[in-house]
Amino acid sequence: MHDENIAMFGLIILSAGWFLSTMFLILDNQNKIVNGLIMLATASMAWLAVSFDANDSMAWAWQLLEVWAVFCVATELYFAKESSKKSAERRDHLISAGLAVALLVAQLLIGTSDAVSHVGFFGAYAIFLAVHLGISSASPTVTSRPPQTKPKSSRK
Repeated sequence: MHDENIAMFGLIILSAGWFLSTMFLILDNQNKIVNGLIMLATASMAWLAVSFDANDSMAWAWQLLEVWAVFCVATELYFAKESSKKSAERRDHLISAGLAVALLVAQLLIGTSDAVSHVGFFGAYAIFLAVHLGISSASPTVTSRPPQTKPKSSRK
């Protein structure tokens, strides 16, 4: 049966992935403050999901999925803003933000009664996000090179 436990397990997996990827960014000395905040937020959501599952207190489970969607929208839009305009990186962040907006709208429209729909839409979001990230990481990137200038001829 698709119930809250499945959704919380999926949220734990997604949170762990975000946590590990931002940990590697911090170890690579990239934007330690922002990535530290992301690690804190993802760890908190994973701990909440574990506590909901361990205590069978699923009353807040669907709200946690909504918080996850808002968190993803905010972080992806932040990183899109920080990326250079018209870059593949910016496009990828905006696509991920759009997927999170779709998750948030779906979660808000369902209500609290239909557990199967909540888990289904969250699963669809996770699959679309994984496929998008897989394609974007596997696709070749075009590096922009500065225009080459012709060397000035020296006259004697």
